[in-house]
Formats: sequence, C-alpha cells, structure tokens
Amino acid sequence: MLCNLCRSIDFRHSTLHKEARIGFVTWDTVGQEDAAYKSGEYYVYDHHPTIEALRVAASGGCHLCAQIRSELFHLRLHESDEEHHRGKVEIRYYRKTDDAKRILPPKEIVAVVRTPIRDVKIVFILMKFNPSLAALLREKASNVDPNSGCEENIKLAITWLNRCLTTHELCTLSTLPYPALPTRILDVEPPGRPDCVCLRSTEGCHGPYITLSHVWGLTPTTTTTLPTLGYRMAGVPVRSMPRTFQDAVRIAKEMSIRYLWIDSLCIIQDCLEDWAKESSKMGEYYKNSLFTIAAVSAPDGSGGCFGIRDPLALTPCPIDICFPGVMERHPSLFLRLDMNWDPVDQTSGFQRPPLWQRAWVVQERLLSTRILRFSDAQMSWKCCTEEASERAPEGILMLTSSTGGDKTLQQALLGLRKFTLADISDNKISSGVNSTSKADSELMELYNAWYDLVTLYGKCKLTNETDIFPAISGLATVIANATGDRYVAGLWQHDLHRGLLWTAPSSTNALPSLRNYRSPSWSWASLKGTCNFHVREVLQLGKVRTSLFAIDQAQSHALSEANPFGEVISGELRITGLLRRAHPKGIDSEKVFEEISKGEDRETLFDLEQRLPIGYYYPDNNDREYLTEIWCSPVMTEERIKHPWGVDSLDGGEQTARTVDAHCLALYPLSRTDSIYMRVGVVWVLDFGWFEGREASSFSII
Repeated sequence: MLCNLCRSIDFRHSTLHKEARIGFVTWDTVGQEDAAYKSGEYYVYDHHPTIEALRVAASGGCHLCAQIRSELFHLRLHESDEEHHRGKVEIRYYRKTDDAKRILPPKEIVAVVRTPIRDVKIVFILMKFNPSLAALLREKASNVDPNSGCEENIKLAITWLNRCLTTHELCTLSTLPYPALPTRILDVEPPGRPDCVCLRSTEGCHGPYITLSHVWGLTPTTTTTLPTLGYRMAGVPVRSMPRTFQDAVRIAKEMSIRYLWIDSLCIIQDCLEDWAKESSKMGEYYKNSLFTIAAVSAPDGSGGCFGIRDPLALTPCPIDICFPGVMERHPSLFLRLDMNWDPVDQTSGFQRPPLWQRAWVVQERLLSTRILRFSDAQMSWKCCTEEASERAPEGILMLTSSTGGDKTLQQALLGLRKFTLADISDNKISSGVNSTSKADSELMELYNAWYDLVTLYGKCKLTNETDIFPAISGLATVIANATGDRYVAGLWQHDLHRGLLWTAPSSTNALPSLRNYRSPSWSWASLKGTCNFHVREVLQLGKVRTSLFAIDQAQSHALSEANPFGEVISGELRITGLLRRAHPKGIDSEKVFEEISKGEDRETLFDLEQRLPIGYYYPDNNDREYLTEIWCSPVMTEERIKHPWGVDSLDGGEQTARTVDAHCLALYPLSRTDSIYMRVGVVWVLDFGWFEGREASSFSII
C-alpha cells in the first residue's frame, strides 16, 4: 500500500537543481557532508510538507513512508516536536553521467528530510527482481504480517534454498545431496500422526535433513533420557514441546523436509556412552544438514524462532516512478534501503544476541553450509556464497577476495583443502615456525585462524565446564582431517611452540568451578574465560629459534575413546630445555624491587640473586600474581635490532645493536624430585643472555 504522494512520484516535470554544499546526516557520517552528493545535479519531487504528515502516512500503512520513518528512528534524531512540524520531505533523483557525459540509467533515489537543524539523507536502491521473486515480494508487501514466521517468509526461505542448491557451486561441492542421517532423527511427518513428531533410529539410512541451533537456557527443556526413549519413539505431541522446537517443526513441514535433528531430543542425555559418541559427531551433523535453523534472539526454548517486527520497514517497496526523458513509468521497480543492520551480524562483543553467546554454537555456526536465521529484526539467510534477508532478498555475494587465515579456514571447513605436514616424530616434535615454504606459510595462517577462533570461543558461555573440548570438537576434527596434525588438548602438535604462548587477560580470576580437572595447565582450556595468542607478533621468519625448547613428547588423554577430541582427563609435555628461577615483583618486597629497578617501575620480573630486572611476568590468573618465585623456560628466542632512538625492528642499519629476547613459559614446581611443573603464566625475558651458562634438563609440564 502506498499513500497518494508515493503512488505518483514523477520527476518528468521537475526542474534540474545544482547540489549545494549541504551537511547531511547519514549512517556513516552524522552531520558531515556526503562526498557522493556534494556537487551533483538532481530533480526534486515534493513529498510530505511536514514530518508529522510523514508519520501519519506511515501509521496509515504507506510502505515507503514507513521505511523513511524507520530510518529516521535509527538515525536517532532528537529534534523537538515544533522543529518536526517545520520540516519537510523531498524525494530526489540524482542524475549521474559517465566519462563521456552520457546520462546513466537511474540506480537509486534519495529521500531528504529537511529540518531547521540539519538535512537527513536516506538512500534507496532501485531494484528489479526476477518475475517469481517480484511476485512474492508484492504478495509480501500487500499481506502485512508482523510475525517473521509468516507464510510469505517461508516461501522466501524456499526461494533462497532453491537458489543455493541450483546455482551455488561452492555450496553444493561441500555437501552431499543425500548424506547419512544422524543416529537418531525426528520424523515431523509420521504416518497417521499429524500432531506429533516421532524419534526414529536411522540405522544407516540416507536423506536430507535440517538441524536446529538454539539456546537451552535455564528453563527446563524437552529431552530424551533412557526412561523416556520409548515415549519419544512412540511420538511427542508438538504442542507439548518448547516454542522454539514447535517453530522448527513448522519450518520443516512447510518446507517439505521430513527430518529434523535437535540435540536435546536426538541424544540420550543421561547415557554417558551415547553422549560421548553423538557429541563427537555433532560437527558432522551440522555440516551435512541441508540447512540449520538458528533461533538467534531466543534466550531459551520458550523464546521461539519467530519474532514480531515491522514488515513495512524491511520488505522492498514495489513502486512505479517516472524519470526525466522517459514517457512511461518504470514498471516492476522496487525500492530497497541501502543499509541492513541485524543482530545476527554481531558475532563478537558484548552486544551479541543470546545464541551467539553460547559456546557450542561457535562450531554449529561455522560448520553449517547454510543457515536460516531468525532474530528480533528479521529473517535472514547465509550460505557459503551469499547472504540474503527480508531487506535484501535478492542476496548479496559473500566477499570472494578474502585472503589469509579466513580463506584458508573456509577451505578447510568446507573440506576443499588438504595440507601436507613435514614428518612429525613421536620422539621429537619439530616446529613449523621457521619454514619458509608457501605450503607451511598457508598452514600457519590456518593455525592463526584457529587461535582467533579459540579467542572468540573463550568469550562464550558453557553450562558444564567439562564441555570445553567437546563443544569445539567438530571444528577440531575438520582441521585434523585437513592437516593430518595431532590435536593435543586444544593445540596442534606441529605448532606447539607458538600455541603454548597464549596469555590471559589481567582480570582473569581463579574460580572454584575449575577445581575439578578439565585440561592440563599448559592448555588455553585451563582458563575460565578467553585468552590471547600473540602469534603474529612472535613469529618473524628467519629470526626465531625454538630448538632450546625441545618437546620430546606431547600427550593428552580423552575420557572416551568414542570422542578423541572430547573431554580430557590428563595431559603432559615432556621437555628438554633450560630452566632458571626468577622472582615476580611482589607487594611484600616492594622496597627491594624498587631499589633494583632504580625507581623506574617498569619490569615485573627480577633476579634477586644478581639483583637485576630481567623482564615481564604475565600470570594466568590473579592468584598467581602472589607467587614469590617462578621458573622460566624459554620456548622461543627472537632476534631484534635496537636502533639508537630506541625503536625495535627487523631491518639492519648503521649504528644498530642486535638483541635476543626470550618468550618463556612461567612454571611452578609441583615435584622438584620428579621434575614435574605446572604452568602459571608466560614471561618475556628482555635479554636471552640471562640464560647463559645454564644446561638443558628434562622435565614434565602437566
């Protein structure tokens, strides 16, 4: 529906204007001039004479007015009511020419809201969709339904799925048309039971199915246990299920997909053997599903997939416009807003929606070839090739020019890339740090991408602390298959030297919930929270030495043989390397440390025997700040060039001095007799010469 003014937008009788230097408010530059429109020529169509009139038209159901008003709200303008009434709305068509001064076909129009304080520019892209999509969008625009699970949206989701299956080569290469079904699956169309779903044992059957990614939350959810297994096989009334499950069942039925996998119902929750076996396959289940339904904004099962949103503010607006020099109106045009903000894009930071805060969902999101996402804002779609949404239903191609770790990781996750490692002996582990080959360089990029994932993963929430490895085991399995590398308590054997040098944020606390064992101390998983891997800063090809920290053996033992990438019950590193005692700066000895550092108060680690400041100590948690002594073992040494003006670099030059610093593990002895240590932090020793005269010894880190 359009108001009378929007139905009759006509630039044919407008005067051509020259752009004045006007300050615009836009999404990108609030209150600044927009370079694209400073000096252009444009035609003006007078729209609503006041902003109040715009509000009335939007409230009355005018599609275009609703979109303009929605953007004004998002721009957070704070004019008074009086100033609003004094404002007006213009629709502008900017005439653009090519280098030969030929007039280009129109691609956008601009709504300009003019107020006494400032002018606001809202860009609309002119779209022409294929006939079937255009017909669906016209139907969607005429049948205004605020529920994101409306019939038109389900049809739109089918359109996205069919487009992906028929035109996206990358997506179809990475998935099988008829994969093996999970061990158990929900049949949403059981014969003679239209109001129920039945849990089925698949016994090696193949076929398409979809998966659900959701937040369990604190409210009780429907699960399968040993006592309830028979009841679930007999049939579960859909009305008795949590709202999120009901919505997922409806999506499956209306999209003609018979099988649905939901973790809480398809895994026997009180059977440790079944849970270990099935949790090890979860990554595979999501990767092989036709698509994953993501209930992004629901905090628990009662939240549902579908939400209430303003469909007029989202759906492209069907419109007919007359442009100068054209006798007839442009038929079958749509206006789409230029910007598309959605909470689904906020996968990191404190503003993440509930689903992206859940640790298990990191692998569910990354391994799913296709995701149908439902947030508070809109329904959207993402596959390996494009992203689409209610606001941009035509789809926007993903960045194909991504390089480095992101591209390498995507190829590995899709199963499109294999890496060849140098021979890794169980008796002596060599680091790939100093390799200069292109293959090893790309492998380093993959490890860097893994460290970035671990950093993001550590910021997510786990209900059960012992799930720290199972919840990311699907990703680990894929990378292990791509590289052939050994996975050792969250790290990779071929890159252990760099992987061991993670650091904890200064605010990390030691919590009682981690008194029970979940990982060796040298793994990032021993932390409650995230960590940082300064691997890019440490790695400088040709300048790094790792031979002083010989990893003779690296072991981690899984709780269950069914999931070698799952829960860990023990882990050990056998090292031949240097050890030297040092003393962190402590509160009780403040005066002594001040005398050694000569009041400069920079270094935080000292050698009290030689009364020297030697570097910096970064404890793994706040409790370990109070240790009076630690043992430093250099994992890597790095040669730097010190210029006279105090700037470190890798380039030589006149009047420069070469220094070698050491990146060390900070260890605390658990048994000096048996040479057993635990990690308590990392140390940066500014001059490796401090270790001169020390002989290598064998010791263990657990």
